[in-house]
Amino acid sequence: MSHRIKVDIEVAAFISRAAESLGLEVHLDTQTSSLPSYEHLAIVAINSASTQLATYPAISVAKFCNRIVVKPTQADQELLKKLQIVVNERVKSSNQRGVATYRFTLNGEFIEVSEVISIDSVWSMEYAHTSVFENAVRSANQLPLGKTELLTQEFLVMNFDVPRNLGMTEPFLHLFAHDPGYRIVKATSHTGYVALQGDRDLFEKVSHAVDYLEGVINE
Repeated sequence: MSHRIKVDIEVAAFISRAAESLGLEVHLDTQTSSLPSYEHLAIVAINSASTQLATYPAISVAKFCNRIVVKPTQADQELLKKLQIVVNERVKSSNQRGVATYRFTLNGEFIEVSEVISIDSVWSMEYAHTSVFENAVRSANQLPLGKTELLTQEFLVMNFDVPRNLGMTEPFLHLFAHDPGYRIVKATSHTGYVALQGDRDLFEKVSHAVDYLEGVINE
């Protein structure tokens, strides 16, 4: 029997979709979670029942107007190597089972570890070889884990939460015409994330898209 996957209720749908695409059963333990209010580094580690350990590259997580902004980190490579070692050691010493997110300050000081998959993992659905959500499903079903490497070093992801009185289709017409590279994925009817890859103006373009979806701007 698969173990229960702890997941924030805001992104639980992504676990269910990953399980459905693989034709596997999962049992969810939905919770609410919160992230540090300041920019920090996050590393997701997944341990399977077969003692296989997979860790994702460190990513930068920040907040902007109550939104979560995720992008590749520009931190020193030596620091990132040390943090990966720290994560590996903590996984082994704690006998971690399943998914955990390890969070650090930009200077590498340990903040916390959370066993709840939260909004800061949605980036992996677009820009990791295998998403955190799919690997969580694999781990719960005692299957080998997928690769965790980044598909690109230039991306930015931001979540949205659209007022329920606003429509969604019309904004799509504007945004996809504005930049056909936008990836807009829903978790529920009015929540989800906007993702974009490229080498410049990512924050401006993605924040514009989220502002437009949420009705902050109308042009």
